[in-house]
Amino acid sequence: MNQHEETLTRFERELMQAMRAVDPPEGFADRVMARAQAAEKPRARVLAMPWRGRFWMSGAIAAAVLGGALIGEQVHLRRERERAELAQRRTEAAQQFETAMQITDQTLTQVRAQLQQAGVPGGN
Repeated sequence: MNQHEETLTRFERELMQAMRAVDPPEGFADRVMARAQAAEKPRARVLAMPWRGRFWMSGAIAAAVLGGALIGEQVHLRRERERAELAQRRTEAAQQFETAMQITDQTLTQVRAQLQQAGVPGGN
C-alpha cells in the first residue's frame, strides 16, 4: 500500500468515525413533539433597526450608489479619451505614411531622371 492509499484509508476511517450514528439526548423526542403540539406557535423575532440607524444606512447606500456612478463616469470618460488619442495617433501615422510615400516617389523620380541623363536605360 503506497502513501496515497494509506492516507486515503486513514481519511476514510476518520470520516466513518465522524459520521457514525449518535443517539439523541434523553427526552429529545418528547420535547420536539410537545413543542409541535403547543397551542401557541413560536414567533420569529424581528429585529428593527432604530430610525437613526436607518437614516445613516440610507445615506451610506446613497453615497455608495453616487460613488459608483461617479467612478463609472470616470471610467467611461477615460475610455473615450483613450479612443480619441488612438484615433489621433492613427491619423498622425497615416499622415506620416503619406508624407513618406511622397518623399519616396519624389526621390525615385529624381533618381530615374539622373539615370536617364547618364544614359542608363531604365524602366518606368
